[in-house]
Amino acid sequence: MAEEGLILRSPYLQWLLVQLFPKLRLWPVRKWPDVLSKVQEAEFDQFERIGIIAAVVISAWFLRPVVNADTAVPFAFLSQLVLSLPLLLILAGPFFLRRIRRCVDAEAKAKALHDGIANSSQKGS
Repeated sequence: MAEEGLILRSPYLQWLLVQLFPKLRLWPVRKWPDVLSKVQEAEFDQFERIGIIAAVVISAWFLRPVVNADTAVPFAFLSQLVLSLPLLLILAGPFFLRRIRRCVDAEAKAKALHDGIANSSQKGS
C-alpha cells in the first residue's frame, strides 16, 4: 500500500483532488494513494513530452539574460530562477495534469470493466 500521508488527513486536499480529477470519486478515499501511485508510474505520451519540452524552451526564451544588463550576476540568476517557477507551472503544468487525468480515466475504465465482469459472474452463479 502506498504511503497514506496528506491525502487521508486533509479534507482540503481531497476536495482539490476531486475537483482536478473527478473520476477519483469511483474509489473510497483510503484507496486514492494506491490509485495515484499507479498513475505516478505511468509514462508520458508523445504529445505530453513534446508539450513539456516546448514549455521549457519557451520559458528559457522568455528568461534569456539581457546582453547589456547593469545588474549583478547573482541577482540576475536568482531573479530568473524565481520567475521560471511560475512560468513553468503555467506552461508545463497542464501536460502533467493531462497525464494524471488520462491515467486516472484508464484506471476507472479498468475498474468498471473488472466490476462488470465480477458482477456478471456473480449473477451467473
